[in-house]
Amino acid sequence: MSGQSREIIDRFAGPYAFLSNFHPCRVTFYGLSFPSVEAAFQAAKCANAQDRAQFQDMTPAQAKRRGRQIQMRDDWDARKLTIMHNLLVHKFNENPELISKLLATGGAVLVEGNTWHDNYWGCCTCSRCAGRRGRNNLGRLLMKLRAEYMAVWQRGPVE
Repeated sequence: MSGQSREIIDRFAGPYAFLSNFHPCRVTFYGLSFPSVEAAFQAAKCANAQDRAQFQDMTPAQAKRRGRQIQMRDDWDARKLTIMHNLLVHKFNENPELISKLLATGGAVLVEGNTWHDNYWGCCTCSRCAGRRGRNNLGRLLMKLRAEYMAVWQRGPVE
């Protein structure tokens, strides 16, 4: 094992709130501009492209609620991980000040800790989910993206 820190960031809150999909930042997807990754992600679920625009002016919480009510695309389960990865790339590329914050997490393990039973994107810590290991897909995607940015940063500018 390398000499990197094995610090664990287990909540996307406080100084790490920028890691959350609820963090306010512009994200362009499907030619539309959204105020957060959460809003863009919920829009991406829509079977009908015309339904996506409604998410452009929603808070993350509003978008999450509305996303439970829309007609979902048939391939959603097969595509949601790839879509989330693409949205995260957009988030950081369109808001470059967030790249340095992501890089500043160093070698820390990023865990989307939550209490709302989300063991697909994160790891729920509530008593009902005790003993279950979350998949932490959001944390994994963020660590993968961090490694990609780190590799580019270490190569330096192209002459």
